[in-house]
Amino acid sequence: MELDEFKQQWRELDRKLDRSIALNLRLLTEKRTRRAKLRLVPMLLLQPLQMIIGLAMAIFFARFWLANLGSWPLVISGVFLHALSIGLIIDAVMRMLLIVSIKYSAPVVKIQRQLALLRRWEIRSFKWGWVAVWLAPPALLLVGAKLSTTLNLWSVAPKVIIYTAIGSVVGVGLSCLFDLWARRSPRLGAAMDSMYVGYSIAGAQASLDEIDEFARE
Repeated sequence: MELDEFKQQWRELDRKLDRSIALNLRLLTEKRTRRAKLRLVPMLLLQPLQMIIGLAMAIFFARFWLANLGSWPLVISGVFLHALSIGLIIDAVMRMLLIVSIKYSAPVVKIQRQLALLRRWEIRSFKWGWVAVWLAPPALLLVGAKLSTTLNLWSVAPKVIIYTAIGSVVGVGLSCLFDLWARRSPRLGAAMDSMYVGYSIAGAQASLDEIDEFARE
């Protein structure tokens, strides 16, 4: 076999190999992007439920504080819980918009950027939700006591509310300090972020990472 023929066959083999790799990459991309989309479906379906719950709570607490305008502790508690309820609605709407805005027909890099936006929102949502959980007990005590016994707990036992509020503030402070401390370790910080974002987003990102790994090989 002459050298020119050998070079021609070698170039033909290279072209066939390139076509095979391109085909495999395209098939892998289609499969993994479809899997990433399916991973986010449960999260997407939960958002209307969160919006309904938030709307019901917003209406309930709005009626509560409007019915107790004569007592500023009850009004503040009702308005605070009303605001948290609206926050639930906003959180669900934003998450839904971020999920449906992902274009799975776009290049993988663009999908990854859109997932990164969703991931950042989820981390912020978790942190703000955690702060709300810590701050809610004093308001819940006042509202719960008024609804169950018709008594204004602030008038009967103000120290209970004050101590609960102090505990809530301390809880928020300790949580923030722990988060700052955890950020000093990249591994621990990454583990916490993975816990914040949950299985759906992490699974979707893992599916897209497989495409990058194949492309680099």
